[in-house]
Amino acid sequence: MRIHAGVHNQSLHCALTGGVVLPHAMEKKMQHHYTPGFSKTCLALGVTLALAAQIASAHSAAAADLDVNISDINAHKGTIMVGLYTSQDDYDKNVAHYGRGVAVDGKTMQVAFTDLPAGTYAVKIFQDVNDNGQLDMRYGGIPTEPFGFSNNAPANYGPASWSDARFDLSDGKAATQSVRLTRLHF
Repeated sequence: MRIHAGVHNQSLHCALTGGVVLPHAMEKKMQHHYTPGFSKTCLALGVTLALAAQIASAHSAAAADLDVNISDINAHKGTIMVGLYTSQDDYDKNVAHYGRGVAVDGKTMQVAFTDLPAGTYAVKIFQDVNDNGQLDMRYGGIPTEPFGFSNNAPANYGPASWSDARFDLSDGKAATQSVRLTRLHF
């Protein structure tokens, strides 16, 4: 399945400070439940995926396109949450500049972002298997739902680092990021 998420003339805004409303594919409230320890640095994965601090309405004529290919979707239910970050500060604070929540419909999916300005980006993804609007965690902030990062960057004792997950988009170029979802089993 290919989901198209054009980034101009949309306004997504959220941060990990409370409930937010997602437009389009998910029109329900998301809540962030802060857990000390692992989640502090962790995969709160922007995740309540802070789907998106304001999208700029102006974009360059030679804007870039990004396809995010998601694989290893083993639970065929719930919603895939994709957040696209434009700076290390926003990545660390879990404030995505572009984002999308899309119903799962297979073992692989593709989410497309179009008309992106050239620059440096990183992707955080999680699968909200039970559709409760958040990345579920067990004690200590360890995620119980599948997650992943651009460049398949490793999540060692917290979310993948910006330096491991970042990638560059050039004006007028199309790019692809392939992300395998990981589910921790303890």
